[in-house]
Amino acid sequence: MLDSMDILRAMEGADRAKVWETGKFLGYTVTEGRASPARRFWRTALLAAVIAAFLGLTAYAVGLSIHQQRQQELRQGLNIEGSGTNSYVEYPVPTEESAPTPGVTVLSAISDGQEQMVYVNVCPVSEEEVGQFPGGDLNFAWYIEGTDFSGFAAPALPSDLTLSGDAEISRAVREYAWDAETRTLTLECWIWAEKLQEIMATRGVDSVELGLAMYRGHEEMLLDFGTAVFTPTEEETRFFDFGPATYHDPELNLDIDIAGLELTPVSAVWKVSYPAAAEYHSPEANQEDYRDWSMLEDKVCMEAVLHFSDGTTFSTGGALTCPYRDGVVNLYTGWGAAINIRDVQRITLGDLVLWEAK
Repeated sequence: MLDSMDILRAMEGADRAKVWETGKFLGYTVTEGRASPARRFWRTALLAAVIAAFLGLTAYAVGLSIHQQRQQELRQGLNIEGSGTNSYVEYPVPTEESAPTPGVTVLSAISDGQEQMVYVNVCPVSEEEVGQFPGGDLNFAWYIEGTDFSGFAAPALPSDLTLSGDAEISRAVREYAWDAETRTLTLECWIWAEKLQEIMATRGVDSVELGLAMYRGHEEMLLDFGTAVFTPTEEETRFFDFGPATYHDPELNLDIDIAGLELTPVSAVWKVSYPAAAEYHSPEANQEDYRDWSMLEDKVCMEAVLHFSDGTTFSTGGALTCPYRDGVVNLYTGWGAAINIRDVQRITLGDLVLWEAK
């Protein structure tokens, strides 16, 4: 593979006009004038810009379709190679560089244990249409052909973005999820895994027809993009048995038993119990009466630390849902970029060691 020095050597004797033409093609503009130290600086800077652009664009512009581009971006953004996860799958996609055929293209999927997170490209989506998300009444939805099983889809954005307000989200959608040249929008679909498995088991199949549609509001369908075959990816889970371990919080003066942790590359379920759990998680409970217990649940999710062999650490973040079943509160958390669950060496909460590799 060419590196920057190879390219620089190759361009050592590059004709000035060629450099300027290439720069203009890449969006760099320099006014012609008499040669000077500043001018020589600009030529050097422009050469560097051309090299940087070449290195940055070769992965995208040379032989890759919009579908392959998005697959590469997702792979990097989700930290697939760094995590070594085997629950992430990329599906075969068209490789032509010309405008994609209108419809649905399944790009990839990863399982978080409860849901299949499926990434798809849909086409065509106009600039006017993409400009109505969010803040307008335009929505996208997925459905499983031949069933009433469906849900909302959203533009796929990098997980490390911090966005505030509709204007910032709209700009991010245009920059990261929509391709103006091909009018292609990349969407993320969250599909409940248990229901999906039930449908496939009933039909005796291992795949489904996944459809995408665009709606105005929640009722008026503007465009049905069609369907594509989707085969769910396998779940990758590691369970850590804590015994249970009892954590005492000195500030709240409360004890909570932590039975274990179900960990996937992109999610976790902390399994906890305490005397007031059944009452707190009943539909009739007054949440304010159990505020301290709520804070303690959050502490488990947010302050427990996973330690890896290279010395790095990770915290799972606050609970998104917390269903109570059979005396156990299941604190479900999720995040964007995958982690290497096979490399966890130690799990701690404050001074308490919950688990350690032997």
